[in-house]
Order: sequence, then C-alpha cells, then structure tokens
Amino acid sequence: MRKSVLAKLGASGSAHPPSRGCGGLASCAVGVLLMCWTLSVCAAELRVAVVGGLELCGFWPGLAARIEAATGVRIVTVPGGPKEAVVPLFRSGAAELLLIHGGDEAFALTDEAIAGAIDVWGFNGHVLVGPADDPARVGEAASAVEAFRRLSQAGSPFVAFRDPGSHGIVQRLWRRAGVHADPKWVLLDETRDPHEILAFAQARRAYVVVGHIPVAFGKLPLGNLRVLHSGDPAMRRAYVALTPGRLHPAGAASREAARIVVEHLLSSAGQRDLIEADAEAGGPWVYPRAAPARE
Repeated sequence: MRKSVLAKLGASGSAHPPSRGCGGLASCAVGVLLMCWTLSVCAAELRVAVVGGLELCGFWPGLAARIEAATGVRIVTVPGGPKEAVVPLFRSGAAELLLIHGGDEAFALTDEAIAGAIDVWGFNGHVLVGPADDPARVGEAASAVEAFRRLSQAGSPFVAFRDPGSHGIVQRLWRRAGVHADPKWVLLDETRDPHEILAFAQARRAYVVVGHIPVAFGKLPLGNLRVLHSGDPAMRRAYVALTPGRLHPAGAASREAARIVVEHLLSSAGQRDLIEADAEAGGPWVYPRAAPARE
C-alpha cells in the first residue's frame, strides 16, 4: 500500500502539496494522498495474537515474514497461547488482529462489536487416533467417512472428546456416514484435563479424533496409540481473522494495518504465502482456502 501511495504522489513530481496556484481541488487531492501515506507509515507496526498451534508447528513466523514483505506492515506477535489466553489480549486492545479457530468466541467478539467481520483464511487438520493393531481397520479406509462407518460396524470403542474442534468434526462425519452414536461403542469423555484424552483412550483401547499439531509436537502424547487416518478435508477446522470492531480500542492507523494484512491473507498472493510458509515449517500443518476470497 505504501508503495502505491508513493507512486501516486510521485506522478505529480513531488511528495509535497502543490502551490496555491494549482487550485484548491488539487491541494485537497494531494492532501488526501499524504494522509493515506501517513496512516500507512504510522501503521507500520501491528500487534497480532495467534492461537498457540500456529507458533508451535513453526508456521506463523514464516507467514508473518511473508506478510511483512508483501504489505510493509511490521508484525509484532503478542505472547499468547491457547484461545483462552489470546482472546482476552484482543479484547483488551493488547492486540489489533486476532487469528484463532472459528467458533463461539469469534461470534461473541463480533456480536459485542469488539471485532468486525470474521474471515476464514486457512484450516488445520485433525487425525483419527487408535490402537496400534487397529481392530476396526480404519487405517485402510479411503476416507474419514468410511473410517467412521467401519468403527460403527465393528462396534469398536470411540471416545467423544469434548474439545470443540474434535466435537464439530465428529458430528459432521457421523452425519455424512449415516452413523448413529450408540452408547454401546461411543464413550463419554470423562477427563478433567483435555491433555489427558489420549491416555484415557489408550486405557480403553479406544479411538478418538484430536488435532494433528498437538499430537505431532507432543502436546498430546500418543503412548501406545497411533495416528491411523489423516489428511482428509472433512477433518479440518477453520482458522479465522478478526479485525477491530467499533468498540475495540485500536486507533485508525492500527485498524488500517489490520485491514491490509487480512486483505493480503485472503488474496491469491496471501494464500501462496500460506502454502510456502507451511512447506517451510515441514507441514502440512495449515491448509489454504478452497479458493482465495480476493484476487
């Protein structure tokens, strides 16, 4: 944006307002351009809060660097962690851009006018984990839907993990597979700490759907379990971007910077940056949109 504004200014041969002889209209036009340029310079720093998995897998630093190169906005990542930690940072004004999973928290921020629009910019994957000997043979299934049909037919124990991402994905797969959640094989998640879910499943020789990133990076230790099905688009969850809404304390410059960054993320160039950053981090960890929202 800064380059385009400067190019427009340069077309008149100077970045300074013209003399009075050039007329009031010309002076106003150049004044507007100068104001836009000033805003973009002032907004050269944008504080961004990102959900922990994006940093854990090494994806975010590479994407942030590419965003900076493409937009001229300097990204300052605010120390955060899980959604419960980063949402308050955005709400308080400690961050002007929030990148989290879509869900109730994002809807609430928008409803309260703390955030503006919710934009989907990417996805993370979930995996189906189970006993190493895989009695239901889900590892041989051609799709996640078929894997769940096999679980139902075999009556193999499956833990209905209370994590919002896992729950939403499992509900979707059950509907598509035409599977009825029979309590004879569907087990209630009785853990007090979500990090205990795989130990809970292992003790019951059960299957469970969990996030790929926490499994791959040891946040959810596999123990004797194994990842048996992964990579299916039906097992993905959306990442969304939230920019400041009417009641967010961000100033005009930060709002403009956030808008520029999100516009880039949604563009074809931004989606290419996502793919490159993911490959650089040894992915697949983060998946692009099916189609860019912007050209």
